Amino acid sequence: MTDRPDPDDSPFPPCPFCETPVVSITSSGPHTHSARPCGCELPLADVQEIQA
Repeated sequence: MTDRPDPDDSPFPPCPFCETPVVSITSSGPHTHSARPCGCELPLADVQEIQA
């Protein structure tokens, strides 16, 4: 048994790199974005797709 929630049951979109649900996106510049809570760096195209 695991304490981690199943990503398929999440209302949040999956990270395109690690499949962790993306709860928020942090932007520290026009081309610098990271997914939270996993911390994966995201290109602008992925940010736009997640936010769509």
